[in-house]
Amino acid sequence: MQKMKQVYKLTSKKIDGCLYVTFDQGFLKAIEIAVKSPLNEGQFRGLMISVAYVEEEVVAKSQQIGLSCEKVVEMATNKKVAMFCLMYEKYNRIKYKASRQDGGKISSIKITEEILKHYFESENFLFKGKHSISNLVRYYNELLLEISKKGTVGFPNTWSKDYADKLSPADLSLYWKHLRSLGLQPKKDRVGNTIDWVK
Repeated sequence: MQKMKQVYKLTSKKIDGCLYVTFDQGFLKAIEIAVKSPLNEGQFRGLMISVAYVEEEVVAKSQQIGLSCEKVVEMATNKKVAMFCLMYEKYNRIKYKASRQDGGKISSIKITEEILKHYFESENFLFKGKHSISNLVRYYNELLLEISKKGTVGFPNTWSKDYADKLSPADLSLYWKHLRSLGLQPKKDRVGNTIDWVK
């Protein structure tokens, strides 16, 4: 029987958060570090050296480095869409009409009630009043970052072209204002495109 994709959640009293290791066909495919405080260099190196490369060893190897290991049961896509629709109706008092494309988009991210609750209650301009599955998926990493910082909202303190490309013109203007308030000035190429912000 062919092995399918499986995710394991690793936790420890020494870290505030958890690690997710994903195996595909029985081999390590991805590691997600979902912790509130960054790992120090020793913890990171220890993790990279000790994490199991094959799924059969994940429990034993995790215990060797003091991590508890539990299998994550992946939620079916239709259940993710249903959960989003219920939360949307709760917060917006109207039903959300999900499209066929929404299922494909939401299938790629992890969804929990806590994540959705934060998404709908956030005051961040990226989410507030822009509730849709497309928007949730588009800014998923920014949402997880905000959750990890316990709800603090704000722009990055450095220039990020990837981040800027996702913003609407009005939000981009606010981002530029934020960078100027930090004493940064735009650095442009010969054609006039912004390539960086520097002091």
